[in-house]
Amino acid sequence: MAKREQVVEEVVEETVRSITQAQADYEQLMDEIRGSWQRARDLREKAAELELSGRTDAQVGAEIRQLLDQAKRFELLGDQKDRHEKQEAIRYIEDLQREASALRGTVQHNQSVLARQRKVLEEAKEEAVAMVQRAEKRVQETERLLAYEMAKLAELEG
Repeated sequence: MAKREQVVEEVVEETVRSITQAQADYEQLMDEIRGSWQRARDLREKAAELELSGRTDAQVGAEIRQLLDQAKRFELLGDQKDRHEKQEAIRYIEDLQREASALRGTVQHNQSVLARQRKVLEEAKEEAVAMVQRAEKRVQETERLLAYEMAKLAELEG
Protein backbone atom coordinates (compact mmCIF):
# COMPACT_ATOMS: atom_id res chain seq x y z
CA MET A 1 0.00 0.00 0.00
CA ALA A 2 2.88 2.35 0.81
CA LYS A 3 4.27 1.95 -2.71
CA ARG A 4 0.85 2.74 -4.19
CA GLU A 5 0.58 5.83 -1.98
CA GLN A 6 4.03 6.93 -3.10
CA VAL A 7 3.06 6.49 -6.76
CA VAL A 8 -0.16 8.47 -6.24
CA GLU A 9 1.76 11.18 -4.38
CA GLU A 10 4.29 11.42 -7.23
CA VAL A 11 1.46 11.69 -9.77
CA VAL A 12 -0.18 14.43 -7.69
CA GLU A 13 3.12 16.34 -7.50
CA GLU A 14 3.64 15.98 -11.26
CA THR A 15 0.09 17.19 -11.90
CA VAL A 16 0.64 20.21 -9.65
CA ARG A 17 3.86 20.99 -11.52
CA SER A 18 1.99 20.62 -14.83
CA ILE A 19 -0.74 22.99 -13.66
CA THR A 20 1.86 25.52 -12.53
CA GLN A 21 3.67 25.27 -15.87
CA ALA A 22 0.39 25.49 -17.82
CA GLN A 23 -0.59 28.60 -15.89
CA ALA A 24 2.82 30.15 -16.57
CA ASP A 25 2.44 29.27 -20.27
CA TYR A 26 -1.04 30.83 -20.22
CA GLU A 27 0.32 34.04 -18.69
CA GLN A 28 3.07 34.14 -21.31
CA LEU A 29 0.46 33.65 -24.05
CA MET A 30 -1.65 36.47 -22.59
CA ASP A 31 1.45 38.69 -22.58
CA GLU A 32 2.00 37.81 -26.25
CA ILE A 33 -1.64 38.61 -27.07
CA ARG A 34 -1.50 41.92 -25.21
CA GLY A 35 1.83 42.63 -26.90
CA SER A 36 0.35 42.02 -30.36
CA TRP A 37 -2.59 44.29 -29.64
CA GLN A 38 -0.30 46.94 -28.16
CA ARG A 39 1.98 46.75 -31.20
CA ALA A 40 -1.11 47.21 -33.44
CA ARG A 41 -2.17 50.28 -31.41
CA ASP A 42 1.35 51.72 -31.58
CA LEU A 43 1.47 51.25 -35.37
CA ARG A 44 -1.95 52.89 -35.78
CA GLU A 45 -0.84 55.81 -33.62
CA LYS A 46 2.29 56.17 -35.72
CA ALA A 47 0.15 56.12 -38.90
CA ALA A 48 -2.17 58.75 -37.38
CA GLU A 49 0.81 60.94 -36.49
CA LEU A 50 2.05 60.69 -40.07
CA GLU A 51 -1.41 61.66 -41.37
CA LEU A 52 -1.52 64.62 -39.02
CA SER A 53 1.99 65.69 -39.99
CA GLY A 54 0.58 67.42 -43.05
CA ARG A 55 2.99 65.75 -45.44
CA THR A 56 1.22 64.66 -48.61
CA ASP A 57 3.90 63.01 -50.69
CA ALA A 58 3.43 59.46 -52.04
CA GLN A 59 6.06 58.03 -49.72
CA VAL A 60 4.06 59.12 -46.66
CA GLY A 61 0.89 57.56 -48.07
CA ALA A 62 2.74 54.30 -48.74
CA GLU A 63 4.27 54.39 -45.27
CA ILE A 64 0.84 54.99 -43.69
CA ARG A 65 -0.65 52.05 -45.63
CA GLN A 66 2.30 49.87 -44.63
CA LEU A 67 1.89 50.83 -40.95
CA LEU A 68 -1.86 50.15 -41.07
CA ASP A 69 -1.27 46.79 -42.79
CA GLN A 70 1.26 45.83 -40.12
CA ALA A 71 -1.17 46.98 -37.43
CA LYS A 72 -3.90 44.82 -38.96
CA ARG A 73 -1.56 41.78 -39.04
CA PHE A 74 -0.63 42.26 -35.37
CA GLU A 75 -4.27 42.71 -34.42
CA LEU A 76 -5.27 39.57 -36.35
CA LEU A 77 -2.41 37.66 -34.74
CA GLY A 78 -3.54 38.79 -31.28
CA ASP A 79 -7.17 37.93 -32.09
CA GLN A 80 -6.20 34.52 -33.44
CA LYS A 81 -4.14 33.70 -30.36
CA ASP A 82 -6.93 35.04 -28.16
CA ARG A 83 -9.51 32.80 -29.83
CA HIS A 84 -7.60 29.59 -30.43
CA GLU A 85 -4.44 29.28 -28.38
CA LYS A 86 -5.99 30.91 -25.33
CA GLN A 87 -8.97 28.54 -25.43
CA GLU A 88 -6.65 25.54 -25.83
CA ALA A 89 -4.56 26.72 -22.88
CA ILE A 90 -7.68 27.22 -20.75
CA ARG A 91 -8.99 23.75 -21.68
CA TYR A 92 -5.61 22.22 -20.84
CA ILE A 93 -5.52 23.93 -17.44
CA GLU A 94 -9.10 22.83 -16.73
CA ASP A 95 -8.22 19.24 -17.72
CA LEU A 96 -5.25 19.30 -15.37
CA GLN A 97 -7.38 20.74 -12.58
CA ARG A 98 -9.96 17.97 -13.08
CA GLU A 99 -7.16 15.41 -12.99
CA ALA A 100 -5.81 16.94 -9.78
CA SER A 101 -9.28 16.88 -8.26
CA ALA A 102 -9.68 13.20 -9.16
CA LEU A 103 -6.27 12.47 -7.68
CA ARG A 104 -7.22 14.30 -4.47
CA GLY A 105 -10.27 12.03 -4.30
CA THR A 106 -8.05 8.99 -4.83
CA VAL A 107 -5.66 10.16 -2.13
CA GLN A 108 -8.52 10.73 0.32
CA HIS A 109 -9.95 7.29 -0.48
CA ASN A 110 -6.54 5.66 -0.05
CA GLN A 111 -6.00 7.46 3.25
CA SER A 112 -9.38 6.23 4.45
CA VAL A 113 -8.59 2.66 3.35
CA LEU A 114 -5.20 2.86 5.04
CA ALA A 115 -6.75 4.09 8.29
CA ARG A 116 -9.25 1.19 8.23
CA GLN A 117 -6.48 -1.30 7.47
CA ARG A 118 -4.37 0.04 10.34
CA LYS A 119 -7.35 -0.30 12.69
CA VAL A 120 -7.96 -3.88 11.52
CA LEU A 121 -4.24 -4.62 11.98
CA GLU A 122 -4.26 -3.25 15.54
CA GLU A 123 -7.38 -5.25 16.37
CA ALA A 124 -5.77 -8.38 14.89
CA LYS A 125 -2.62 -7.77 16.96
CA GLU A 126 -4.71 -7.38 20.11
CA GLU A 127 -6.65 -10.56 19.31
CA ALA A 128 -3.38 -12.41 18.60
CA VAL A 129 -1.97 -11.32 21.98
CA ALA A 130 -5.17 -12.48 23.68
CA MET A 131 -5.01 -15.84 21.84
CA VAL A 132 -1.38 -16.34 22.90
CA GLN A 133 -2.26 -15.49 26.50
CA ARG A 134 -5.16 -17.98 26.47
CA ALA A 135 -2.92 -20.66 24.94
CA GLU A 136 -0.19 -20.02 27.54
CA LYS A 137 -2.79 -20.28 30.31
CA ARG A 138 -4.04 -23.61 28.91
CA VAL A 139 -0.45 -24.88 28.70
CA GLN A 140 0.16 -23.85 32.33
CA GLU A 141 -3.06 -25.55 33.44
CA THR A 142 -2.09 -28.68 31.51
CA GLU A 143 1.41 -28.61 33.06
CA ARG A 144 -0.10 -28.27 36.57
CA LEU A 145 -2.55 -31.09 35.90
CA LEU A 146 0.24 -33.26 34.50
CA ALA A 147 2.46 -32.49 37.50
CA TYR A 148 -0.41 -33.32 39.87
CA GLU A 149 -1.15 -36.58 38.06
CA MET A 150 2.55 -37.54 37.98
CA ALA A 151 2.81 -36.85 41.70
CA LYS A 152 -0.29 -38.94 42.36
CA LEU A 153 1.08 -41.74 40.16
CA ALA A 154 4.37 -41.62 42.01
CA GLU A 155 2.48 -41.81 45.30
CA LEU A 156 0.50 -44.81 44.12
CA GLU A 157 3.54 -46.61 42.75
CA GLY A 158 5.68 -45.78 45.58
